[in-house]
Amino acid sequence: MPAPLLRPYQRRVFLPLCRGLLAARHEQFTLLMPRQSGKNQLAATIVTALLLAHARRGGSLVICAPTFRPQAVISLERTRAILEPAARRAGIQPEAADYRIRCGNAEAVFLSASGHAQVAGHTASIALLADEAQDIDPDWFDRQFRPMAASTGAPALLFGTPWDGESLLERAIARNAGRTAAGVPLHYTVTWQEVARDVPIYGQYIERERQRLGERNPLYLSQYELIASRSSARLLDEAALAAIAGSHSLLEGPRQGERYVGGLDPAGEGADATVFAICRVEPGQRLELVALEVWEAGDLAAFVPRVVSIAHRWGLERLAIDATGLGQPLAAALEPLLGRALLPVAFTLQTKSALGWHLIAACETGRLRLPAETGGEPALRRCWEELRACRRSLRIGGILRWEAPPGQHDDCVAALALALHAAGAIPAPRTARGRSP
Repeated sequence: MPAPLLRPYQRRVFLPLCRGLLAARHEQFTLLMPRQSGKNQLAATIVTALLLAHARRGGSLVICAPTFRPQAVISLERTRAILEPAARRAGIQPEAADYRIRCGNAEAVFLSASGHAQVAGHTASIALLADEAQDIDPDWFDRQFRPMAASTGAPALLFGTPWDGESLLERAIARNAGRTAAGVPLHYTVTWQEVARDVPIYGQYIERERQRLGERNPLYLSQYELIASRSSARLLDEAALAAIAGSHSLLEGPRQGERYVGGLDPAGEGADATVFAICRVEPGQRLELVALEVWEAGDLAAFVPRVVSIAHRWGLERLAIDATGLGQPLAAALEPLLGRALLPVAFTLQTKSALGWHLIAACETGRLRLPAETGGEPALRRCWEELRACRRSLRIGGILRWEAPPGQHDDCVAALALALHAAGAIPAPRTARGRSP
């Protein structure tokens, strides 16, 4: 078996997993590993070992991932890179075509677990592996993939990181707690601390991620600490809210030498308001909210001259606007007047998720600051109330959904998220250079 290709923490789980997958029938093994710790390398080595073990008598493995490109393709290519030299040493010439790899009489098939993929008709007689299993729909997996081993008793291996406590992977881990099969445990966990002992630079990477995202950020907890987030919770907890309370005040206008960006969330249907957030850019890409305009719903076209006037007065380097729905014509009207300073953002499930993750990270790490809540500014009071009330939920595929509770609003939250997006698009400050004498 090609275990020498692995690091010590990978070998620790490789050998018992191979023993279990070769000996146990109708069992489901589970593995948690932090992001970027060599999970795919380990999986490819396991697939190689199983193919070599069955090269003479034959059989089939099915390896699935949430997408075919890039995930399943990456798994296939990594397996080829490990299998080919190992097979040649055993006197076997492996063959690869499309989404299949043959090694003697054994075969591995790499498939997408997307709900749109056509996967019926495949059989897993050696094993069934599911990569990033937390991102695979449990009902789809049970309906399309689990039956592939029904007539063969082939074991399964599900691996990835935790998510919301209810994913396919986490349900299997809960069933595996304390159980063994073929004399080996059914569940394995590799921690980032264990990886860092063998790869010190990985520990430095984790520290940077903790600083960038914040140690309570659900994305950091899931991907590196292997701690699931609750499926529904406040977008920002009390610690994050405390971290964004600054000591500055709102400004009446710009100050010389300072840089500003804006986020504009146009009113949608119903009782929404249009919110214009203006933030000062501090060193290290820190943002401070310095002005907040809240306009009750009305004819958005009438806001065009007002938005342009404010953008020019503050010298906004970038203004990000929600260009979805009713915001699209407003963005189109502003574009010729503001030029490349305007950043239209189409709110999709993916883009809103990315904005939400960015907002959480900025709040967790103190990179976003708001003036402390006072009784004298209704717009600021509204902003704090929305930040406290906004809820989040986690979905398959790493998607973060955030929204106001029924009957409430998240317009200020969206404007702040857009301002953060705008700050990420501004050029670095120029450094004056003199001519050498």
